[in-house]
Amino acid sequence: MKHLKIFIHSMISIIPFLGLGYDASPLLAAESVVFDSNPMVAELENQPVRLEDLRNKKIYDLSLQLYQQLQEQLILHTLENLENKHKEINSKPRISISEEQILAVYEGNNLKERGSLDKFRPQIRQYLKAQLRQEMLLNQFGMALEKGWVKSYLSPPSEFTQEASIKTAYIRGNPKAKVMILEFSDYQCPYCSRIQGTVQKLIKTYEKKIAFGYRHFPLGFHTEADDAAMAVECAREQGKFEEMHELLYANQKAQFPEDLKKYSRRIGIKNKKKFDQCLESERYRGLVNQDMEDGASLGISGTPGFFIGRYNPNKRRIKGELLSGAQPLNAFENLIAKYLTQP
Repeated sequence: MKHLKIFIHSMISIIPFLGLGYDASPLLAAESVVFDSNPMVAELENQPVRLEDLRNKKIYDLSLQLYQQLQEQLILHTLENLENKHKEINSKPRISISEEQILAVYEGNNLKERGSLDKFRPQIRQYLKAQLRQEMLLNQFGMALEKGWVKSYLSPPSEFTQEASIKTAYIRGNPKAKVMILEFSDYQCPYCSRIQGTVQKLIKTYEKKIAFGYRHFPLGFHTEADDAAMAVECAREQGKFEEMHELLYANQKAQFPEDLKKYSRRIGIKNKKKFDQCLESERYRGLVNQDMEDGASLGISGTPGFFIGRYNPNKRRIKGELLSGAQPLNAFENLIAKYLTQP
């Protein structure tokens, strides 16, 4: 072990490890706080090992959560200590929510399909109060920074991106696009079914600007999902991927082999015998397993999962970041805008 030095001497060292670069040693001189977004955590044969050398998606998520919690607590701590000295500061502002604001959220998010306004009113009110409170506190903290009442040394962890091959993904949209949304989904996952409407809206809006890839990630407790994934690949052989894809999401509770064969007839598969043989022989078992292995290596553990970033059509590779779960439309649009503007 003489070739490896590890710079973790106490519990406080977890903070620089997570990317905030905080050193609170009381033995240091005047500059007792040191920040480094990429701290050295070890030496390996006299060469530095830094956070960027070790970081994966889980470490990034932890470092980001820590930064967000520290930022939130710093704001509260600052305002609580300043409000007795400065009348502009109020750490407990009164917030009132109007019926018009509640209605705007209800209608703007198409909640009518999921229930009445009365059902969602308490949740919307609580959500708006939390959002407005956060905005008001952040504005006051910003004023305190401008006036020099507080100095903040916190900095967020550097952006975490990964690179991946799309391999055998089915592509919709513009295959030559510079941005791709690569979906990993499960045909028996209810959240995957729910997100398909959002995906269709994105395809309609960005069809010429973005490539949309689809790979499989059937979860173990969805017992027919792997058969469904193989069935859609068998349909793909005969140019019917999208038709089978839509039909499977519309029939999530009926995906036994006999159901899958019926669906192949419904979508007009020409060579029925070829499809049946493909399904029965599990021809695409290896492809589905490879999709799952690649998804897991990116940090996907549930469905749906999306990998969004800059796409190189020649190398068939993406460099970007994960977006997990059935996220709202604007979550996708924000990342799309980010990557479309990159050179």
